Amino acid sequence: MRKPLIAGNWKMNKSALLAEEFANEILEINLDDQVEALICPPFTAIDRFKKTICDKVKLGAQNLSEREEGAVTGEISAEMLVDLGCDYVIVGHSERRDYFKESSEIVRLKAEKAIECGLVPIVCVGESLEVREEGRQNEFVNKMLRDSTENLKGEFVVAYEPIWAIGTGKTCSPEDAEAMCKNIRETLKEMGHAADDIRILYGGSVKPSNISGLMSMENIDGSLVGGASLKVEDFVKLVNYKGEI
Repeated sequence: MRKPLIAGNWKMNKSALLAEEFANEILEINLDDQVEALICPPFTAIDRFKKTICDKVKLGAQNLSEREEGAVTGEISAEMLVDLGCDYVIVGHSERRDYFKESSEIVRLKAEKAIECGLVPIVCVGESLEVREEGRQNEFVNKMLRDSTENLKGEFVVAYEPIWAIGTGKTCSPEDAEAMCKNIRETLKEMGHAADDIRILYGGSVKPSNISGLMSMENIDGSLVGGASLKVEDFVKLVNYKGEI
C-alpha cells in the first residue's frame, strides 16, 4: 500500500532562522505517522532545519545538478545533499522547466543522479493552458513523463502540476486531477515501471480546504504544496488531513 506523502516546497522563501523557528513549532505538534511529511527548504536553510527537526519530518531539496562534481559554478550535487541529510529532491519543477529551460532529458539525468546517490527524486510533469484547451494534455504529459523517467532504476515519485490552473482563473477539480494521475499511472505501467508502487502527487494550489477531496481519489497519493507549506498551521492540517491526532 502506498503511504501518503505531503511534500512542502518552500521555493525561494524563509531564511535559516525562519526555518529553525518553523521546525521548533512542528516539534510541539502531533503529526499523523501514517502520512509521510516532507519539507524542501532553500539550500541555505537545509542544514539548520535538519538539525532542529531531526527525523520528525523528512528533508528534501528543490533541485540538484546532473553532474557529480567539478567547475559548475552555483550548482549543488546529489552527494552534497545526502551529506546535509536530505531524503528527497525535486526535479523538473514547472518553474525550472520554464524559467531555466530545463529539458526532460536534463530532468532524467538529474533523477538518475539522485537515485544513484540514495535520494528519492520527485519528478514533476504538467501541461499549459494552451495544451489543455487543445485537448492534448494526456499526449503532452505522457511524452514529458516518458522522457523524464525512461529507464529509471530505483524509487521515484511523480508530481502532477496542472500549470493550466495556476494563476489563470481556471480550476483543477479533484476529478480532473484524478483523471490525469490515473493516466500517469497507466503510462508508468506501459513503460515497465512498478506503477502500483509509485506515489503520484498532485501539485496545484493545494490547501487545507481542498486536501481531503484530493486525497479521496484512488490515484492521488499526496501533494506537492507551495504556499500552504510556509505556515505551520496549514502544513499540519495538510499532514493531518484524516482528522485530529
